[in-house]
Amino acid sequence: MIASLKGILTLIGKSEIVLEVNGIGYILNVSSKLIASLDEIGSKFTLFTDLQIKDDKIVMYGFASLKDQNIFRLLQTVQGVGPRAALSILSTLNVDEIILAITSGDKAMITRADGIGPKVAGRITTELAEKVINFNNGTFNNFTGKNLPNAIQDKLNLNKDNDITDLSVEVENIISALVNLGYSRSDVFSVVMKIKNDTSLNKNKDFTVSQIVPLALKELSGVIE
Repeated sequence: MIASLKGILTLIGKSEIVLEVNGIGYILNVSSKLIASLDEIGSKFTLFTDLQIKDDKIVMYGFASLKDQNIFRLLQTVQGVGPRAALSILSTLNVDEIILAITSGDKAMITRADGIGPKVAGRITTELAEKVINFNNGTFNNFTGKNLPNAIQDKLNLNKDNDITDLSVEVENIISALVNLGYSRSDVFSVVMKIKNDTSLNKNKDFTVSQIVPLALKELSGVIE
């Protein structure tokens, strides 16, 4: 298995590049985000890779980071998501955005990717909800919450509030109320988690639908007290 390639960029296509390594040119299928970040032809760089052999085809995919490589593989554990669909998602969303969409159950965010319909997006958010919480840069087996990307760790606040009552039901009620007002689930999720992490709140007393929804609406509308 080829884990990575370090070489010279010799060609940039619409969805693939050619990386020359020791005189051999490797065609790698990559995301549009990666193509947009590339330097000029002749530049040297390293890509992490995923080699897939199916029927009579050998296809190699390239990634700028291990996180991209691992989320690409994780997405393909969902029925109906092949390498092309996984790469389409990575062309539209970065890894933290994918994780946020899954943890917040935001199917609409995932359907922004070309070729991803509501049914497949629903399977992604449902089937990967537990796996993605334990996602890290290495593998995605036997994870703990400590391995989350920092941006998602902060949103979920996994290491705080252990001495208060479980707020999961109240969080979902608040999110549902705001989504029903027309806001996207991922935007709502971020705001509600931000408010939840406010240390000045008495979580057992103040974290209710009637108390939090007005605060969240101010955040969502950009109103600052």
